[in-house]
Amino acid sequence: MNKATSLGICILFTGLLATDLGAAEPPSRGPQGLVAASYFFPSAANAQGSFGAFYQTRLVLTNPTASAISIIASLNTLTGSGGIQTIALAAGETRVYGNFLQDVFTYTGGGGFSLAESTNSKPFYAVGEVYADAGNGRFSTALVALSADDRVVNLANLETGFSMSTGLVVDGSNRANFGCANMDGTPVAVRADIYNESSAIDHPAATATLNLKANGWEQQSVAVSGQIIKILFWQLSAGGLYGSYCYGVNVNNQSGDGISVPALFAPSRN
Repeated sequence: MNKATSLGICILFTGLLATDLGAAEPPSRGPQGLVAASYFFPSAANAQGSFGAFYQTRLVLTNPTASAISIIASLNTLTGSGGIQTIALAAGETRVYGNFLQDVFTYTGGGGFSLAESTNSKPFYAVGEVYADAGNGRFSTALVALSADDRVVNLANLETGFSMSTGLVVDGSNRANFGCANMDGTPVAVRADIYNESSAIDHPAATATLNLKANGWEQQSVAVSGQIIKILFWQLSAGGLYGSYCYGVNVNNQSGDGISVPALFAPSRN
């Protein structure tokens, strides 16, 4: 099955399909592309981090339409689903959450989440950051929304293409993490092949497996040093319709500032 045509933009519940779209599949879009009716955020936090920083997630939601909408928010955690909540936005309303995981889910820890307009027909804006406040000010990492196109290539379903996070750095001044969120109600395994500038093709410097619970999430540190690190992600088990979404993140050890590097899908090219 060809991955690029196997799944359109969809509404996420915890293992449930919210509605029958009943319409032709919209044109494919990439991350940070068109304003959409659903978004996937594989990395968020309300948790104590390294070097004394406490990370929180700021999220801004804007309804640009002339009618009220409802947004379905679903949380992924290390132990599985963190719950589903409905957020109502009036026509033209903007809502700001200073600590989204706490304010909406009363959750402490790391995780991922998805947002979907209840009818999957009305677009909305969702932007934010994972941040920490320190004596010299705030440092943050911008949230990057993914589309359904960017779910991890599923080897169990014979999908083709690549899901890659690239440009990570691990040295004396910088650290990196990687992780995945499973948007399905069945457990899945995702393999991460980690390469640096010394790695040969098909011979990663390290390999790790994330065993994700149903609607689960997991993050690990990159245990490879280098200035040019890339990670290829592969889903090893069939899972469900929605798939898994992965990422890498760079963090500077001194400033605490970071950059999110989502794993984006590219089709195979001979």
